[in-house]
Amino acid sequence: MADVDVWVYTLSGMTGKSQRVTVHLTGGQSLKGAVVELDRSRNTVVLDEYAHGSASTRHESPVHTILLTAVQAVTVHEEE
Repeated sequence: MADVDVWVYTLSGMTGKSQRVTVHLTGGQSLKGAVVELDRSRNTVVLDEYAHGSASTRHESPVHTILLTAVQAVTVHEEE
C-alpha cells in the first residue's frame, strides 16, 4: 500500500468529527487540527486548527490544505 493510501485510510474516518490529528510533514513541520475535508482525487486533506467538527465552526480559524504526498506521519489524539 502506498503512503498516500495509508493517510487516506487513516484520515477518512475523521472527516467532520471532533477528532484532532497532528500531521507531520516532510521537512519537520507539523500541523494540528480537525479534518474538515479529504479530497481523494487531488490527494489533499484540509485541517482546521480550532474546529471541533461542528459545521458552524468550520473555516472560522486558520485552515491548511496539505498534499498527502508531503505527509510523513499522522498522530491521532484522544477525543476531548
